[in-house]
Amino acid sequence: MSKPQSGVVNVRIYDREYALRTSGDVERMEFLCEQLDKRMRDAADASGSVDTLRVAILAALTLTDDLFRLQDEFRKLDEVVGRRSMECVSMLDNFLH
Repeated sequence: MSKPQSGVVNVRIYDREYALRTSGDVERMEFLCEQLDKRMRDAADASGSVDTLRVAILAALTLTDDLFRLQDEFRKLDEVVGRRSMECVSMLDNFLH
């Protein structure tokens, strides 16, 4: 596994240049910026807006919705795994005793 790099990353998001400082993985930061650019372009296409602030807010709202939906899905899966783990423990207890 490669060691995280740090430094300044020059990126382009929604036709604007940014120099972002990162203490983490530069390639990951570039990837995240590419994904944000895509989300902003999708929001612009869907809304018909060209206003950068409006597009950024719409992209942020879709990302926030994705985050909360995934958190809810994770919580539900965690509950299922917890229940199944307890069932396995119970089965092992019955088998061993």
